[in-house]
Amino acid sequence: MHHALLIPDVQACIFTSVKEDKQTNRHTFAMLARTCKVLNEASLDSLWSELHSLCPLASCIYMANTVSFSDELITEASCDAEPDLSIFYKYSHRVRKLDVSGPLQGSSMRRTGRYFDVTDDLSALLYYAVPSPLLPNLRHLTWAPGTSLNLLRHLLSPHLLSLKIPNNYWVPESSLFVLTKIPGLCPEIKSLTLQLHWSEPGAVMNPRETAQYCIPRVICCWRNLEELDCNPTTTESVRRLSVLSSLRILRLQVTNQSVFNLPPDSLSFPSLHTLQLQVDTLETAIAMMKAIKGLPKSLKIVVSVGNYRRGRCSRENAAALLLLVGDALYCELRNFSITFPVLLGDDPVNVYDLLQPLFNCNELRTLCVRMSSQFTLGDDELHMMATTWPRLEELELLDLRPPSRRVVTPQPPPPPPAAGPVQAPQLQPPQPAAHMNLHQLPVPAAQANHIQHMPVFPPAMPAAFPMVLANHPISVRSRTAEITFRGLISLLDLCPNLHYFDLAIDATKLDDLQGQNPGGGVCNRLVKTARLIDSPVGDPDVVARILLDILPELDDFIGSNGLPLIPHHNITPQGWLAVRQKMTDLRQARTQQLA
Repeated sequence: MHHALLIPDVQACIFTSVKEDKQTNRHTFAMLARTCKVLNEASLDSLWSELHSLCPLASCIYMANTVSFSDELITEASCDAEPDLSIFYKYSHRVRKLDVSGPLQGSSMRRTGRYFDVTDDLSALLYYAVPSPLLPNLRHLTWAPGTSLNLLRHLLSPHLLSLKIPNNYWVPESSLFVLTKIPGLCPEIKSLTLQLHWSEPGAVMNPRETAQYCIPRVICCWRNLEELDCNPTTTESVRRLSVLSSLRILRLQVTNQSVFNLPPDSLSFPSLHTLQLQVDTLETAIAMMKAIKGLPKSLKIVVSVGNYRRGRCSRENAAALLLLVGDALYCELRNFSITFPVLLGDDPVNVYDLLQPLFNCNELRTLCVRMSSQFTLGDDELHMMATTWPRLEELELLDLRPPSRRVVTPQPPPPPPAAGPVQAPQLQPPQPAAHMNLHQLPVPAAQANHIQHMPVFPPAMPAAFPMVLANHPISVRSRTAEITFRGLISLLDLCPNLHYFDLAIDATKLDDLQGQNPGGGVCNRLVKTARLIDSPVGDPDVVARILLDILPELDDFIGSNGLPLIPHHNITPQGWLAVRQKMTDLRQARTQQLA
């Protein structure tokens, strides 16, 4: 053991490095716990601090209370035998965050809507009547959608700070019984997600009438709540939420029925910083904007296209909604995101004209506009928008229309070499594929886990391997590219803090940009990723030189809303793949010249 491992800063550096590797960090922490006495406790704390399944905890029960005979596992027959819970208690107090809401990455389990493994694993923990709460130091809990709320109480502790119950069903009597008990079991909750939907019709009591009084009263029991995500169904349910004066983040799923006859300025949230609305119509969003007194600095509005009635989706309502936002916030708006449904009209929507009501908000930092209609935006209009919002850090204009499907074809093979004397090939060291981890630690065998009393964790995602580019269909948006590099250079010049953009750039118009300094001195080193693969591309060599001049740190063309596959250059359309390779070659050439 090296004495440097005793230094807290060195330990922090080691654990930070291990956590960054999402594929092997759990296996690395498990090995550190087995092999290093100094880092044993800290490794176990990191290994168990966050779980995405109850399976590791259930394996503690199975491992210690099952005997093996002739390679067959036989459960103890004696009911009077004292259960061995020592392994379970060794790890249960280390769990700080438990999220059982979604499928495990790289696992074939949980393909149905209901998560039966949660019930099975929790039953194993309750088999020997382990006292509740099962995880005494749990701070954050996300429950599995569709799973009975009656099982939830065994995981609730007085130290719980965050509770998420997404997409569950209201069951008469049962849901009412459970919800009224939750505030007493975890009174310190600061963040709450409570999304309940209605069960089958024909119940003993009307679930809507019951929920109208129950759900808002349960929510309001936490007067110090800072974050809330819920789906109130009536106007009275919405109005009751205004007593939560400490709310900083509010996410609401509301319909026209939820805001029916909601008076203007009837809702007040003095500490609110972020508001996110998911609505069924633009009229619902307008009613909510009028009802809230003092809008927050961060605002997101999503109009659900699937539930929207096309007859009411007018451009006048869209303009009225943006006018309310611009007049109410003026210089206060920092972050704004809106998702529009299909807007009526035969002509494409001009984004510049549509967003004019927000031009008073000159402190805007992030802007995201998602359109289900065809829209237009030119260089001059983008220049005016950048002049209006000089502090922009993120700009996204997304086209939500159905994407086209393109299959990238490989380049033709190089011609065979001319006849001549055979030369010995020059062997080059093998180059690893991008984003591949070459030092993956082996997973301990099951026998080693049993001997060392280390439970089996779910398998990590396998490392990504290069894919056959010719057979991989790429989802490309149906975007009209009117902005050229001239407009992009103007945007980068007027908005020096910009670090991400998602725009359709016409990279085929390269006139007067083929010199040694195409950007005219404009250089942004903050942008490392951007969405460009939807854009048409011209000469890869010229495009690469332009991008390397104005965005020298740019490396990812897929963007934050792209396909989550690794490595990136294996799923980029062929033209942009060539551009990326040209940029890599130019960087290497410049490095060699400096050396």
